[in-house]
Amino acid sequence: MDRTEELFNEMLDKYDPELILGALDEMSRMSKNELIALGKVCESINRAEEAKNHQPD
Repeated sequence: MDRTEELFNEMLDKYDPELILGALDEMSRMSKNELIALGKVCESINRAEEAKNHQPD
């Protein structure tokens, strides 16, 4: 299983399939630059979540 398939399966475990299909449909209409920017936003969100999870209670 490659990384893309792994991530897709992880999303299916967390979110409603209709939501995922809607997001993929929306992304199919985006330009390359918009997709790159979206990827950078997602990376920032992931870093913030990781930092939050590593903070002492």
